[in-house]
Amino acid sequence: MKNKIDFLLLVLVLIMVGGTCYAQKQASKNSEPAVALGTVSSFQSKVLNKTIPLSIHLPANYDNSRKSYPVLYMLDSDYKARFAMLASTLDYMGEAQIPEMILIGVDLPEGNSILLPTRENQDTTIPDNYIEFFETELIPNINSEYRTAPFRVLYGASNSGFFSVYALLNSPLLFNGYFASSPSLSHIPAELQQKIKSGPLKTLAEDRFLHIIYSDDEGLTNSVSEFSNVLADHKPEGFTYKVDELANQGHVPAMDFTLFLLALYPDFNPYEDLDTLEKVTQHFDKLSKRYGYEIQPPISMIFSLGANMIRSKNLALAEKIFQYSLQVYPEGKESYLGMGVVHRDQGQLENAKAMFEKALTIDPDYSLAKRLLQRLGK
Repeated sequence: MKNKIDFLLLVLVLIMVGGTCYAQKQASKNSEPAVALGTVSSFQSKVLNKTIPLSIHLPANYDNSRKSYPVLYMLDSDYKARFAMLASTLDYMGEAQIPEMILIGVDLPEGNSILLPTRENQDTTIPDNYIEFFETELIPNINSEYRTAPFRVLYGASNSGFFSVYALLNSPLLFNGYFASSPSLSHIPAELQQKIKSGPLKTLAEDRFLHIIYSDDEGLTNSVSEFSNVLADHKPEGFTYKVDELANQGHVPAMDFTLFLLALYPDFNPYEDLDTLEKVTQHFDKLSKRYGYEIQPPISMIFSLGANMIRSKNLALAEKIFQYSLQVYPEGKESYLGMGVVHRDQGQLENAKAMFEKALTIDPDYSLAKRLLQRLGK
């Protein structure tokens, strides 16, 4: 009965904090905000000849992790409500439906119309300079400052959405994925179409992804349709293009970012039941090959699988699973907790105690580890 109660506590942890990992770290006695939106920084650009304000949001476990993370660059992040929504969405979906990601917000204090060609003569010098800024300055700097995976995504909305499309057509290797929400494609449409027909995208050999989302009530249907028709006739084989026209959602639909992420990682959380360690590792090996960087199984998925083996009293297999968890997540408190339960049920109480204590060195407030450790002494 004692083991059954302890397992139920394990399951409770899975339900409360394991499934999405968004609540792995409680606010310390209400002294921390429920959602940490990130930090404010800046970058002195020689290409643009000005200081660019940045907003940076890291995954919750970044400091306690050894992983490298894909990076999502958001344009117009001085729209703070939008940046907060993106940061919170990444936290909420991270490790449950998508990999955890670093979010880099690029502020545009002059307004996002600066990313458009000039009205007078359709000059593209400024958007061209922003492409150079990303390529030669900002991306190399972010890669040197943070543990980044070789996978980048650009998100832009409205005029910034135009820039996202423009950047793809002019420099398709700069990002792996391009998100454009309600893009202003009525600007230089002929030039954009010519870029599709004869620009660098035409001979692209690598896989790239463009997703456009807009609403039927914002007057973009014709420009998006014309652009899409030309792209469909000339896109390279490794290029994936998706368009979603939503109904009555207004300019820059609020649900766009979630739809973008689900389309980019459609099977991160697979439909089939990954009920063995072999199936789990094979699935994420497949994803790693597709996206070109190592994507590890979420610790919550490994923990759940190990807990199921404990429940079925297959301790040998549970031990194998938590050994794998310790190898992949040596900084993960759940890895040590799970192995501690295995050792306890094997009768190896000293080893179990060591595992629970290790979990508590990672998170001194880990209540379940405290409870299980106390019960060993009874």
